[in-house]
Amino acid sequence: MIEQHNLNASLQLVPIDEPERAMPLIDEAIGLLRQSGLPMEVGPFGTSIEGPYHQVMQLVQQLNEYMLQHSRHDWLLNLQLHLHPTQAVSMHAKTSKHR
Repeated sequence: MIEQHNLNASLQLVPIDEPERAMPLIDEAIGLLRQSGLPMEVGPFGTSIEGPYHQVMQLVQQLNEYMLQHSRHDWLLNLQLHLHPTQAVSMHAKTSKHR
């Protein structure tokens, strides 16, 4: 079952809001991701996170709920998922050779 798979995800929240409100919304969204306790890396264009499928999808829902309550305008939530049928996918395995 897919719910049991560990995956690697990239999330990019793009508030289509007043410029002075966009960055605080993004910072709060990153705070929500941190509260999950899942391994994550914040980058300049998105945040990478890894964990069980259901937890990552739960975070996507929480981000949208947060924006629904706090944004005055539209937003985009870009999502990329990397899954493997038989093994966990980790950020470290993909990036450690470049660090």
